[in-house]
Amino acid sequence: MLASFLEKYKGRLTDLEKKIGYTFSNKALLFEALVHRSFAAEEGLSFDNERLEFLGDAFINFIIGFDIFKREPESTEGELTKKRSQLVREEALAWAARSIRLGDYLFLGKGEEKQGGRNRDSNLADAFEALVGAILVDGGIVKARSFLRKILIRGKVPAFEDYKTKLFELCREMSYPLPVCVSKKEGSTVRVEIRVNGFKAVIFGTTKREAERIAAEVVYKRMCGALATC
Repeated sequence: MLASFLEKYKGRLTDLEKKIGYTFSNKALLFEALVHRSFAAEEGLSFDNERLEFLGDAFINFIIGFDIFKREPESTEGELTKKRSQLVREEALAWAARSIRLGDYLFLGKGEEKQGGRNRDSNLADAFEALVGAILVDGGIVKARSFLRKILIRGKVPAFEDYKTKLFELCREMSYPLPVCVSKKEGSTVRVEIRVNGFKAVIFGTTKREAERIAAEVVYKRMCGALATC
């Protein structure tokens, strides 16, 4: 079955290789990096891109953390953490994916496609992590690091607001209890509730990370509006 998919989508895979400047020795790894779980379920595949996503996530955090550590010897641990979070957060990884039009190459199930999954931040960020993981397995550390530096580290990544961190900082500043975050899987979505000192937001998202980000932003802005301190 895998061989038939590789033959069927050979043109799409080759086009992406040209775009990213890396040719895979094992084309199956590239295909796997692009397979969303919805497509795997519909087509009866025994794999999707989540294992490679796990590997890519770990590698990206290490390489970016190491680069920032070497580049900024005067920065404190807290400053280094903030700078790393700006580059490894979901929005930044989705930005990197869009810079190479990665969404055009994803393999999605029909339902996910109809719901706009090709342009969803969570899908794009996960696919970018999976692509980095695939390059790491196929070409080794040097190739994966070179790709990551070219696309993400040297790219002009926009500044994204980290509302979760800002919410925690505001709570410490106001001597409030730290936020309580409760998540629950409900069908194909995740329900996340964040509560802080009488302020609350309940958000449903496709991933816990996505829902937490939005809920934190809502609570933070409500608190700022009430306190007039932000």
